Amino acid sequence: MARTRLLAAAATFALIAVACAGGDNAPGAGSEPDATDAAGTVTTLAPQQADVVEDREAGEATGEDIREVSIGPDHGGRLVYGIEADTANPFAPHAALCVISCLMIMRAITESLYVTDANGEIVPYLAESETPNDDFTEWTLTIREGITFHDGTPLDGEAVAYNINLCRYSQQTGPGYLGIDNVWGEGQNVYYETSIPFATGPGPASREQGCGFMFSPAWLETLPNNPLYTSPSSPLTQTEKAEGLAAADGDPAAPVGLGAFRFVDYTPGNGNSFIAERNPDYWRGPDGITGEDLPYLDEIEFVVAVDIGGRSNGLRAGQFDIIHTSNADEIAKYEGDDEFVLLQANHFGEVNYSLMNVASGQNRTLAALRGLDGPLEMDPLGLNAANPLVHLSCRKALAHAFDGERFVNERHQGLVKVANGPFPPGSVGHLEDSGYPSFDVDAARAELEQCKTDSGQNPVTFSFNTTNDAFNVESNELIISMWRQAFGDDLEVTIQPIEQGQYFGLALAGLFEMLALRLHGGVDPIEQWLWWNSATALPVDPTVPELAWNMGRFQDGDIDAAYYVIRHNPEPAARQQAAEEVNRAFGRNVWNLWTHWTLWGVVADPRVRNITDLSIPGSDVGAFPVIAGAHHVAQIWCTDGDCQR
Repeated sequence: MARTRLLAAAATFALIAVACAGGDNAPGAGSEPDATDAAGTVTTLAPQQADVVEDREAGEATGEDIREVSIGPDHGGRLVYGIEADTANPFAPHAALCVISCLMIMRAITESLYVTDANGEIVPYLAESETPNDDFTEWTLTIREGITFHDGTPLDGEAVAYNINLCRYSQQTGPGYLGIDNVWGEGQNVYYETSIPFATGPGPASREQGCGFMFSPAWLETLPNNPLYTSPSSPLTQTEKAEGLAAADGDPAAPVGLGAFRFVDYTPGNGNSFIAERNPDYWRGPDGITGEDLPYLDEIEFVVAVDIGGRSNGLRAGQFDIIHTSNADEIAKYEGDDEFVLLQANHFGEVNYSLMNVASGQNRTLAALRGLDGPLEMDPLGLNAANPLVHLSCRKALAHAFDGERFVNERHQGLVKVANGPFPPGSVGHLEDSGYPSFDVDAARAELEQCKTDSGQNPVTFSFNTTNDAFNVESNELIISMWRQAFGDDLEVTIQPIEQGQYFGLALAGLFEMLALRLHGGVDPIEQWLWWNSATALPVDPTVPELAWNMGRFQDGDIDAAYYVIRHNPEPAARQQAAEEVNRAFGRNVWNLWTHWTLWGVVADPRVRNITDLSIPGSDVGAFPVIAGAHHVAQIWCTDGDCQR
């Protein structure tokens, strides 16, 4: 009965539609190195590409565009970029559910207070500097002077504070600002006051993305979804809220940023596009504060092509000039193909996994934060009561029954690595042995017997959501076949393909039992705090819809304690130790079923140049080329100012 109610609620809640959640051997001594895929096919590689393969095997492929250039850069041209998904609730940071494709658009039309440099450090960008007091409870940001938004509004302290405060008041992004009591601007400075020390900097976990992106306050004030008018946390009176909302006639899908390109047009949906034109007043342009020559392109168009086959065919046919994909099977097809440029990136990348909804019991942490006198029930309507995955024995059974090596070879050409935790090789917190259950069918069967007892089910039954991309469906069917091979009739799993526009929203709302995801890329474990904290594990209750960053709704005191160190202790050794404890806690409690660490490919016509190498003003170190599939676009140019073949 509970499962029936969950499916009915999921169908209703699909109206909140949100976007995209998980799309898609060493060289010999000879002069022409070879690569061999899982099927034994040998591909001859150029020396530079062979170096990339070596980096990929080590988990250190950055996506750097290493082609030598003797001419250019050339001005002009229109670049058409095939992206994997549309954006839900575009494009204001306090409302948008912004993943890879959205990040590409954001990096065209605006920029962030911070940027990740090639050393993997998050450094000021629109901000010029940041300075704390002695105990890290007060921070001052100084903003570069002379930058304007596309509507002429200056970027100053007040503009930045307005952006940040909207995110503080937003029910969606507000949890990222827990502990920050006050933010205000004066001149070119922004001031933060906090109730707890923020040793690694003020603001939410990820300062480069999300609410780090700046938009014109004049535009934000016109939006009907402005949290000042809609949020219970807003400092405005009810009368002021009503007046603001009545006058809010702006379009959230027509963003006004300050980036290299200005918004022109947007049509949502698969096959449709976002178009932006060159910003002549760009702060890094000839008339900007740096006096550089950016951007080079006249126009950029992002076209949504959900199916990787269609996206790849569009590139080969000349419909697209460049595409991105996390489908290693497709990436393998371009390795050694001289007709196209292939950049590969897995350093600081995401992890692919099956997320399990463990909402049950009470959340005392969240109840205390909300000042409630009584307990806060995690599943007040019993929508998740029939889900066997709330039991550790059931989760361990499935983990032990997954043959990761078979999976990465059959579905990803052996180009990716089996994951044993959230942090990939080379990242803070990575462990060769995290304690996560290894492939062991006998151990799996023993755990399933306990699972049947704990859940009261025989067969053990649950539904498994996947995006409706054919490759993803087939990949998750392979995982289910491994479970069936181990458990036979003792397990009954129903696969549920979900349209991309609804998929991530159902996860945030908690209206699922298990679903496949690709998330958690980044250079620092602090960027993941929002996803894994008890304070962001919100109840499953469609009558009071709340979108939880902790989508699995797990509560883990060890992870909470470790993240207190990660967020508030400046000592690298202490933060490393804490991140490793996060990894071990995931291994002990199997909150997620890890499959593999993501490999991204950016594939382009050779006419498209300097794809990922953006300089940082005032620094000898450039921006990190590709992180979790996203890269900068202001520096891209095309041969002879023409991107089309």
